[in-house]
Amino acid sequence: MIALGEFKPSDYWGTHANAIFYGIKGPEIHNHFQTYVSRDHRLAHALANDFYAKAKERRPENDTWIVHEWGVGNGNLAACFLSHLREIDSENEVYPFVYYILCDESEEILKGVRTNPRLLEHTGKFSTVRVHAGQLDCFRPHSATKIISNEIWDDLATKVLLKHQGLFYEEYLCPFIDQQALPQEAFIEQFKKRDLQSLCQYPDFLNTIHWERDFQRVDLDAWPFAEILKAHAEELKDEIPMPINIGAFSAIEKARELLKPENFGYTSFDYGMKEIRDLNQEGRPYFNLYGGQYTFMVNFPLLEKIGRSLGFAEVSREYQNKFVGKDLGSEVVSLVDLMQNHPQVVSMAAWDRDILMLNTLHALNTVYRSPYPGKLDYPALEGTPKKQRKQIAQLAKNLSSRGVPDTVAYVTREEVLAALKPLRKLGYREKDIQAVFQSPPPPVSFVHIQFS
Repeated sequence: MIALGEFKPSDYWGTHANAIFYGIKGPEIHNHFQTYVSRDHRLAHALANDFYAKAKERRPENDTWIVHEWGVGNGNLAACFLSHLREIDSENEVYPFVYYILCDESEEILKGVRTNPRLLEHTGKFSTVRVHAGQLDCFRPHSATKIISNEIWDDLATKVLLKHQGLFYEEYLCPFIDQQALPQEAFIEQFKKRDLQSLCQYPDFLNTIHWERDFQRVDLDAWPFAEILKAHAEELKDEIPMPINIGAFSAIEKARELLKPENFGYTSFDYGMKEIRDLNQEGRPYFNLYGGQYTFMVNFPLLEKIGRSLGFAEVSREYQNKFVGKDLGSEVVSLVDLMQNHPQVVSMAAWDRDILMLNTLHALNTVYRSPYPGKLDYPALEGTPKKQRKQIAQLAKNLSSRGVPDTVAYVTREEVLAALKPLRKLGYREKDIQAVFQSPPPPVSFVHIQFS
């Protein structure tokens, strides 16, 4: 193994790897992971309904409501937000005055957004800006009405803190690559310099990086919001690595600066620990790797404290599915959560799980109707036997264009129960279905937080 650099704090190497990941993969990132807004519309609709309720009886200053989205994915959240707002605004009280600005640091991502056909229906109502979420000085202070971000905090700079017998230790990382996989001699220098033009010529090297970690003594006085961090650390158990999302600190601080005095707040959705008890759960993960992207879990209790210290009068956090469920007037679960409660799923081969997922989609599509057309692409995994590959291709081909839009999508209790008969034929039992709606959330969950 050859080191690609030296041991440095986790926030350095995490952001370094992510800048390369987003810089060279662009829209292809959606092949590595889906978020709850990549194809689904229900989070966007809940946001649009909330925005409309707050805006409909008010007149915007200078006749414009400015909405920011930081970290824009494929543009689906913006498209569904604007489409739903236009639909519910029958009196033209709100939609005509909304202007939506999509902000992302990756030009490759923004290129994909600008070709999103659903978003292009709103040409003239949106623009894109290439900018990092922590460096939004191109906008005037107090110019935004609403700010939204979805799963960006886990990509931003994050330190990792460990407490041991009253002393604090910081995580350091070092990337290594197998000498056999090293593309060429110049590669190490190109990696260090983040030379995207050269790096994009190589095959998928990010996935082959091995990360070594170490912990070194640290003085918290040198960290941002040191006093808040010290008080927060008093609540934490020894020996459990804690993510300290310093990039999110900056994003919240910038949101406070950019929001107008009369505003509808900063809303963020992300993946992490909602409560102190979740932070103190032994064995819970604190980072993930997706196709070479390095993401950290989000420390929501700490971010609430940071938000209050910055002057936000109200901060609320809740599980993301609760936020969507309130909007729909029903309990909701992810389709993935439903399938994971199938009694045989843990013993199935990967391709049989794919077949079960596709059959589950077909069962739910007997009752589910999406307001947006779109065919879910579902390729077979590498190594899938010929017979199952053929079955997967046929099932995917026959999916409804108005069905459940994604495997990462929310379905209501009523929709699941209405599809009970075809679900039973697939082996789901009623008690499995009840369990998915009643199970306590895991220590790492999708959370919605609102700063007002």
